[in-house]
Amino acid sequence: MIHRRHFLQGLSAAGLLLGNARNALAQAMSHGRIPPAEATPGFDPDVELSLRAETGTAQLLDGAPTAVWRFSGNVLKGPADALTFLDGSGHIPVIRVRRGQKLRVHFDNALPEPSIVHWHGLNIVQRMDGHPMYAIDPGQRFVYEFEVGNRAGSYWFHPHPHERTSFQVYQGMLGLLLISDEEEDAAQLPAGAQDVALVIQDRSFDGGNQLVYLGNARHNWMMGFSGERVLVNGRPDYRREVVRGAQRVRLFNGSNATLYHLRWSNGAPFTVIGSDGGLLEQPVQQATLTLGIGERADVWMDFSSLSAGDTVQLLAESWSPSLQHFTAEQLGLPLVDGARPIAAFVAASASVDSLPLPATLSRYPALALDEAVNAAAPRRVEISMMMGSPRLNGRSYGAMDEVADSDRVTLDTTEVWEFANDVSMGMGMGMGMGGMMQMAHPMHVHNVSFRVLGRSRKGAQSDVHQHLASGFTDYGLKDVVLVLPGERVQVLMKFENHAGLYLYHCHILEHEDLGMMHNFLIET
Repeated sequence: MIHRRHFLQGLSAAGLLLGNARNALAQAMSHGRIPPAEATPGFDPDVELSLRAETGTAQLLDGAPTAVWRFSGNVLKGPADALTFLDGSGHIPVIRVRRGQKLRVHFDNALPEPSIVHWHGLNIVQRMDGHPMYAIDPGQRFVYEFEVGNRAGSYWFHPHPHERTSFQVYQGMLGLLLISDEEEDAAQLPAGAQDVALVIQDRSFDGGNQLVYLGNARHNWMMGFSGERVLVNGRPDYRREVVRGAQRVRLFNGSNATLYHLRWSNGAPFTVIGSDGGLLEQPVQQATLTLGIGERADVWMDFSSLSAGDTVQLLAESWSPSLQHFTAEQLGLPLVDGARPIAAFVAASASVDSLPLPATLSRYPALALDEAVNAAAPRRVEISMMMGSPRLNGRSYGAMDEVADSDRVTLDTTEVWEFANDVSMGMGMGMGMGGMMQMAHPMHVHNVSFRVLGRSRKGAQSDVHQHLASGFTDYGLKDVVLVLPGERVQVLMKFENHAGLYLYHCHILEHEDLGMMHNFLIET
């Protein structure tokens, strides 16, 4: 099984990882607990929700239900569809709000351990961002209140407790946050039943349909966890009947560590209309899509040329962070040219007037390189594995309020950051390229959307690198960028609206939990 293979790869680093994890935990626990946020008198929400983290079950596979950790909830104020649940297993929540609305969420923790919610991709005040220092104990409530300031697009939310993010997400704790606005309305995109969200995750199960994970052992976390089955919306071999017309398909990589290289079975290109930070300005066509962990892509797909009963499949290649193509080791439908069918769209007898693809989707403020205060000397983030421990700039995550001098930025300034995945590394596993760990890292920065300026590397790209790079969406606004081994990626970001303490980290969830994460401080 996939997780057993990773167990063998990681065994030699067991003691190192356990020691580093314990040290990081001891440092983090030295920070005092912060009282949970409560409802603010005078804050009048447009949308008010109850959101509960709890144990339960979901029908992930045929047969016995699977024990999961999940979000439940209901609408206290606002439209009835402000909180719904995806088709499939039915345990993935979807929150729908509009830009400019005030949102209040009463988050109750009914899990057996601390948790907190991170609103991935949002530009938001520090206390509402979901930093692990705000994690609440079982039985406590944290009230989120903020005005939605992000552009229309596909965002999401998930737990972010210290050293337990990977476990809680794997158990089922993930939801979507879909934002709309007037620009999106003007673009007249497919809506309602023709607006489809697909969350892609891989999981492993025992003979009783129960989830299998790493447990409390940390010896193979460095490789990240990849499962034996790819699920879409919590179900294997996902199928959906669609009317014959244009569909908006929102693709989310919600896995712990697996990269996906996607294509359509009928050879149609992907018409990308949105990425992490919302709608693009114009549609972009490309043959394939590569999604790192946490990345999203909104695509336009027109089924109007199909006959009733015709099927178009979404095909996926699964790649590990060490760039092993392990699709053939997974379970599911037969492979199609090295890719696994993970979702099927079946044309219904009904058809609709097909909407025209808009030539212009939106206009967003361009981040200008000439405004960067450090264009000549970008702020470098060196990605490394030293002595079996994932690190950024040679350090693992320390105390929850610890900020290095090199991680201080100024509010209302624009900077270039360079993620360098080509530095020399210490003892570890999977060594190559002159002592370099062969791993890709999806890098995420809280509280900002950034523009990818470019990629560089010494020497030619390998065939694997070229294959995966052909599916990158290095355009629009992003909050996750996949950095391949040997690469340096420069991104441009502006620190606006909110001062405070935020995180940047690798979004391989096991790496984040092992300390490949730092605070950065936005100062006035």
